Amino acid sequence: MSIRKSILITFAEKYATLAISFVGIMFIARLLTPKEIGIYSVASAVTGIAQMLRDFGVGNYLIQERELTRDRIRSALSITFITSWTAGALLYAIRPWAVSFYHEPGLNDLIAVQCLNFIMLPFSAPILALLRRDMQFTVLFRINLMSCITQFTISLSLAASGYSYLSMAWASVASLLCTMLLVTANRPKDAWLLPGFKEWRRIARFGVQSSISAIVTEIAMNMNDLILGRFLGFHAVALYSRAQGLIYLFHRDMMDAVRKVAFPAFAQAVREDRDLLKAYLQSVNYVTAFAWPFYAFLGLYAQSIVRLMFGDQWDEAVPLVKILVVAGAIGALWNLSTNALLAMGQINKILRSELIVQTTRAGLVFYAASVSIEMTCYALIAIYVLNLWVTLRYLNQTIGLTLGKLLLHNLNSLLITLMCMIIPVLFFHYLPKIFSPIQELAINGSGLTVGWLIGVIITRHPLCQELDKILSKTKLSHKPVSLRKRDDFNG
Repeated sequence: MSIRKSILITFAEKYATLAISFVGIMFIARLLTPKEIGIYSVASAVTGIAQMLRDFGVGNYLIQERELTRDRIRSALSITFITSWTAGALLYAIRPWAVSFYHEPGLNDLIAVQCLNFIMLPFSAPILALLRRDMQFTVLFRINLMSCITQFTISLSLAASGYSYLSMAWASVASLLCTMLLVTANRPKDAWLLPGFKEWRRIARFGVQSSISAIVTEIAMNMNDLILGRFLGFHAVALYSRAQGLIYLFHRDMMDAVRKVAFPAFAQAVREDRDLLKAYLQSVNYVTAFAWPFYAFLGLYAQSIVRLMFGDQWDEAVPLVKILVVAGAIGALWNLSTNALLAMGQINKILRSELIVQTTRAGLVFYAASVSIEMTCYALIAIYVLNLWVTLRYLNQTIGLTLGKLLLHNLNSLLITLMCMIIPVLFFHYLPKIFSPIQELAINGSGLTVGWLIGVIITRHPLCQELDKILSKTKLSHKPVSLRKRDDFNG
């Protein structure tokens, strides 16, 4: 499958699942209280740390391995079972500590339900990695879409029935069960193997460094929820979680679609000895052309978006969103750096960069959370700047990337952002305040889109070539019809 087709499929998947998730979030935010959502956020943060241990980097290993043999696949399957079930058992055992630390009995049952995911995950995770390696994104689209629909249906049904925060936990279990069944039905022939341990040392060398890096990252990523829950309570956790969730719509959710293609594509480029610097710069340029307008618009219309998504009871999250959009814009410049380093097998550099960034994050967040929730948001901006500096250092050593090259290559995206925000800014100041949030966003979103298209054309951004190809294919699709009509007339 071509890179272009892969990107289109993964973006279609992500847009479809995001649309479903949007509706789910909007209903959940109205069915549950901020405290209930805060409790679930803290439990997910605790569970997220264990999830990094259960993965052990096996998925990334299967994608980047140059010579993937049957013995290596068998060993990967075995290691996944061991690490996942061990992590689940440890997580189940620490439930009393979480209850005692946060003084919240509900965490006991909540974490217990989430432990069920660790039992099922080894049956699907390695196979999903093999499908990504083979760039079988059409199959992955069907699997992820059905799993998302399952999670949406179960979470809303249980929340409406009074299951509180447990509704989201049981929904995640149902979603993973759906994924496991669909993966089994679409399992590649080469993946019907019994577990083995012949190549465990090769995988372990990769997995140890990958796991340490992932655990450090996950702890630091969830540090905000964990520390805020202790210092400022579950209400503050919920506010921060909702504000960060809007930033993560692009930084994590949309970029997940890009990374699913970028990582195997970068790995393929390395295997074929092609210029990775050129591929990396072009990929980042595509990202910033979408990311920077997104964050600019989100920062300007934060209140309307928060009210549309969650309701006016979440207005306290609006100032946090306006701060976090700056971090998101900076993150767009380094979001693909780990994929590039991983594709080159530079797991040691990823580990070192994560240790530098995430240990700094832990210290900053610990201090900031003791001051205020706003200070925690400002701390994230500083962390993202540090992340950019550290990743640039290692990418300079490996592919010759410098800050000057990165900024120069994304100047066109900055110009596009300025142009596409002209209409939304004018409307923000001069449009009569008589519209509902959804009407206001529809009007201004249309202005944003028009300005974005004009900006892409004027700057001759590489995306302009993609638009030309789409238009040319559209014209060609009409050509056979006219030829057939002419032939019928001549006949």
